[in-house]
Amino acid sequence: MQKNIEDRKNQQKKDAVRGVALFGLLQAACVVCFIALCFIPDLPRWAVILFAALAAASALPMVAALVVLKQRFHEIQGGELDVARQY
Repeated sequence: MQKNIEDRKNQQKKDAVRGVALFGLLQAACVVCFIALCFIPDLPRWAVILFAALAAASALPMVAALVVLKQRFHEIQGGELDVARQY
């Protein structure tokens, strides 16, 4: 029984990491695209600034995702989901 609980917790942690990793890859793709747009020749200065700001804004949610991942690990370790399943 204890092994099943630990296996389930490990699987939940892996799933949480996979989700954040996929989110990170998609955000990284957005950052790369916006940075690539900055290098278009003869682009007005305001557009370069806009694309650079969008690249930075696309990277910021990754910090929040890492904080949420840490909270999720605490929830999994604390067994909150297992307690909720009893009801």
